[in-house]
Amino acid sequence: MPNRSKIINKKALSIHSFVDGFSFCTKSKIDFFSSSNNQKNFIDILNGYLDKEEKDFIESIKFISFHNPSTFVPYSLFDKSRSKEYLKLYNKEKKDEIVNYDKIEQINQINVYTSPRHISNDLKKVNLNLENFHYNTLLLNNILSLELSNEIEYQLFIHLQSEALDVFLFQKKQFKFNNRFLISNEDEFLYYLFFIVEQFEMETEGLEIVFLGKIQRYKTYYKALNQYHNNIKFVDGDNNKIENLLTHPAPYLANIFS
Repeated sequence: MPNRSKIINKKALSIHSFVDGFSFCTKSKIDFFSSSNNQKNFIDILNGYLDKEEKDFIESIKFISFHNPSTFVPYSLFDKSRSKEYLKLYNKEKKDEIVNYDKIEQINQINVYTSPRHISNDLKKVNLNLENFHYNTLLLNNILSLELSNEIEYQLFIHLQSEALDVFLFQKKQFKFNNRFLISNEDEFLYYLFFIVEQFEMETEGLEIVFLGKIQRYKTYYKALNQYHNNIKFVDGDNNKIENLLTHPAPYLANIFS
């Protein structure tokens, strides 16, 4: 599969927001700032970074939320006024969060998710070209840019991040399923993969498993799966040119925008 991911522009900044802090990503490096006070100090961290890195040099900011799982809803069924209802199975509603949604036009889907209200308010104060996304939107758009197979019945795309597994299932190029599972070791990783295979009654011969990135820190997961399944591929790799890549909780997305 060819690498068609869109890499961060030299004058662009990507901010990846996690529960415990922020990764500020550019083409050449990653700066991680921890935040244990419910991220109330985001605006201070952002202004400090912009001052240090020369704000005039940065043309745009893309803010990527990793706070909570998201859910995909078909265009035809989406009702903006019911956005909170779509998320009830994933998260309890919090007063300090707002509902956002991204459009996945290529497959007519809406990605619904929540993010902290105070961060949204802080970002409005920044006088720069700004876009907001959920990380699942980046992942799905990147998968859709690849050459999906019409010959293999199922393609299961896997994204590994710190203590979590994201899966995207396609059947004959059609998007079928997405979910996120919390994992802490290879056994839990295999358990959820086998669970998906069983639920969709997939045959080994008709299943291709595709890892998003071939990341050094996850090599034991690749090895564990390879004991049970041989049709495995990798798209894109670990970008060793990026300084401090190991500090990013989701390294595959460290240099991918959309």
